[in-house]
Amino acid sequence: MATLDLSEYIRVKNNSDEDLYGRYDGKDYLFEVGKVTDIHNLAATHIFGFGEEDKTTAFHRLGWFANGMNYKQAMERLSKFEFGEVPSPQEEHKSAPRKAKTAKTSSPTPLADAGADVGGEFSDSSPSDALDGTEAESL
Repeated sequence: MATLDLSEYIRVKNNSDEDLYGRYDGKDYLFEVGKVTDIHNLAATHIFGFGEEDKTTAFHRLGWFANGMNYKQAMERLSKFEFGEVPSPQEEHKSAPRKAKTAKTSSPTPLADAGADVGGEFSDSSPSDALDGTEAESL
């Protein structure tokens, strides 16, 4: 089985106030606010201009210039995205928040159901039969 070379991927975290959509090599990407998305380095370069000095082409693709932004404003918007290494599964497991352990409590022994036999199977009698032939009152 081939192993995935994590050095070819980048982790992107969207710290902006709106989701961002991108596309690379026929695949759509959604960068949700406050969440991380792992993408290939080539996709990060295409979508964000990651690793490129001049990000003009990426900003055009994102439509940021069409919205009246200038280069400086687009760079400010881009600064709300964090780019980092994708941790190995072992590293990610170590850094994942752990669930708090709860004390185990013993459950009380369940009482037999009014319609259950000792063997745990239900009898054919109805709850109203237990009332000595009188009908159950409706609440």
